Amino acid sequence: MYVNDLENEGEARARAAYGDKYDRLSLIKDKFDPDNFFRVNQNIPPPARRH
Repeated sequence: MYVNDLENEGEARARAAYGDKYDRLSLIKDKFDPDNFFRVNQNIPPPARRH
């Protein structure tokens, strides 16, 4: 799956696109963007904002 082809399709599709790197990317997001300012793309929310 190609990440740039995704729209707002939910966490399951994002996890499938990013694979085993999703959790690490989420931790990085928590450190550098905890308010989820950069959320327009296929979003990886910080851990505190996941549903």
